[in-house]
Amino acid sequence: MRYKVTLAYDGNRYVGFQSQINGLTIQDEIEKVLKRICKKDLRIIMASRTDAGVHAKHQVFHFDIDKEYDTYKLKGSFNGLLPKDIHVIDVEKVKETFHARFSVKSKTYEYLINAGEYDVFLNGYAYQCFYKLDMDLMKECSKLFIGKHDFSSFNTSTYKEKPDQTRTISEFKIIKKGDLIKIRVTGDGFMRNMVRIMVGTLIDVGRGQKTIKEVKDMLKNPRKDTKRYNISPSGLYLVNIKY
Repeated sequence: MRYKVTLAYDGNRYVGFQSQINGLTIQDEIEKVLKRICKKDLRIIMASRTDAGVHAKHQVFHFDIDKEYDTYKLKGSFNGLLPKDIHVIDVEKVKETFHARFSVKSKTYEYLINAGEYDVFLNGYAYQCFYKLDMDLMKECSKLFIGKHDFSSFNTSTYKEKPDQTRTISEFKIIKKGDLIKIRVTGDGFMRNMVRIMVGTLIDVGRGQKTIKEVKDMLKNPRKDTKRYNISPSGLYLVNIKY
């Protein structure tokens, strides 16, 4: 049986989703609980390897086991055993053709910016921006990212890891309510730090440190040695995955 699990988490305590040797990960916590529930070691396959400090409102993983479980009870078991900063939203039985990573059609991320007075309650959950930002310039610049582009200038994945760094962005919105700015990006795939570097680039444009012409050049002449701003992970949320 293959089970698809949808979950949310606060990424502040973790060095990322995927298991690694240098700290606590969300995958480690989930697989520890799975072992308690299923009485055997199981590996999960996640849709997105979110980085340290990144949050998710809608992450997905799948796992296989040669036993049938009631999905409602399985969800309850997860939530009864997982730390309180990880919560399972849904558990479904799916066909073996479903793959949490390879079946993805699009992912949506949101980045939250506090452009007002420093807010202690947003510490770890938004980028606290002390610069005065030109929202019109940022919105104009954001339109450049929409469509199919080589995003080599806007990520930290190597060509060895990702030989083809062309991706398609279908949505790029900037919404401001009071002091909070929400940047929403949907695409068919994202490379390491890609959303954070695109947002950091918009911050640079908004504060007058980079021109729209320079951003056009970063897209027209993609390269890894370009100067770019990789903004803090604390404001980044994975909010939706479509299959």
